[in-house]
Amino acid sequence: MTLPKPTLLVVDDRPNMLRLLTKILRGDAELVTATDGATAIELLARERVAVVLCDLELGAVNGLEVLAACKRIQPSAVFVLMTAYASVDTAVQAIRLGAYDTLSKPFEPEDLRVVVLRALGRAGSLGTDPVGSGPENGELLPGVVGRSSAMRELAELVRKVAPTTMTVLILGETGTGKQQIARALHALGDRAGRRFVALNCAAIPGELLESELFGHAKGSFTGATRDRPGLLEQADGGTLFLDENGDMRASLQAKLTRVLEQRCVRRLGEAEERPFDVRVIAATHQDIEAMVREGTFREDLWDRLAVAVLRLPPLRERSEDIPLLARRFLADLADKRPEGPREFSPDAIALVRASSWPGNVRQLRAAVERAAISASGPAIDVVDLPPELSVAREPRTHVDAADLDMSAADRTWQQAIDLARDHMAPAYLRAMLAAVQGNVVTAANRAGIERESFYRLLRKYGVRADEFRGRGSGG
Repeated sequence: MTLPKPTLLVVDDRPNMLRLLTKILRGDAELVTATDGATAIELLARERVAVVLCDLELGAVNGLEVLAACKRIQPSAVFVLMTAYASVDTAVQAIRLGAYDTLSKPFEPEDLRVVVLRALGRAGSLGTDPVGSGPENGELLPGVVGRSSAMRELAELVRKVAPTTMTVLILGETGTGKQQIARALHALGDRAGRRFVALNCAAIPGELLESELFGHAKGSFTGATRDRPGLLEQADGGTLFLDENGDMRASLQAKLTRVLEQRCVRRLGEAEERPFDVRVIAATHQDIEAMVREGTFREDLWDRLAVAVLRLPPLRERSEDIPLLARRFLADLADKRPEGPREFSPDAIALVRASSWPGNVRQLRAAVERAAISASGPAIDVVDLPPELSVAREPRTHVDAADLDMSAADRTWQQAIDLARDHMAPAYLRAMLAAVQGNVVTAANRAGIERESFYRLLRKYGVRADEFRGRGSGG
């Protein structure tokens, strides 16, 4: 039985180039063609495609805009951007928007085929989807993978917020992927063709952060040897992502509040105010609402940033996403290292899913990378995984198998793990609340999780905090 060829959408506004591309590639895929960006976007809305090969310069709707639309309409389609105006900035921007590769014109026919065949192979390994259906590879948003209900709800909210101009605050533990959500907001919005500028507020000393944001005039401080625009000016027309904004000192919070209100920025050492048009997306792992109540974060800045609030769940609360993410990371590594492993053994993937991942998605990616280097066969096995995973999954309290009322022969390993977790969780939550007399904030801190995550666990397992308020721990 002959398998049907994958569909390749080729977009170029020059008929002679379109004919040449068709001649070169018609043996490799079923071709669909468009001569302008608007028509390409209409085709994406109607037809399922595996790969898009698109020129950058298309007139009114350029290739980057087609890329952004493709990631919105068919996020699993693999996108290759062609350009005769190749530059590092264009390539970086395309990759950030979700392009798989870029190709500079003019090119040799064989070079073109190598890139397209690699993209078709990538599409085949990930799976493609009918328009309007959920992506088989789990890509809910550009660069964001998941199948859990929590991530689907988040993706739906991101798609609603992205086309607006409202400021967004993303809350989530360290390593959950807040920057990926910010990039998805940018890619799905009207500013997708403009700059996305990211700034980690915790990584820059407080005295330099103000200059980084607002810019400075020559001679305004020691070492200021020239005029320099700040990131608010550099991101003009695009998006500025302020990561870990909860670490800003109070004086900078006050200045940023004024700047966001007036939409004008004054460089250090200057009197002139410069208008800017930037969408601001902020993120923090801290309990910023508690910081507002305690007076360590300005309430007026909170009001400016929290126009739309997105809460990103930790990995332990969406365990069904863990195997999907692990396999996605391994597929990414396989593209760069074809001789490496391409799958996990059943025992290895069970251990990966059962682990708690306190470092969230970032820790999972690092573990997959380490395991891929250690593996000697075609599949990653338990022995290849970091040893701390085996330690992390050992229960701290003994659970008798008889208490679980289960037969090992009747359940898979993952079912047994899930049952043990559900058995232990209510008792653990009650013990933690009893120890702190029902104080959820303190209990969450002692448990090492975010307050909102602790509340979700209480709701999930039917445990009420008010039953323990005013009650001693008994010891």
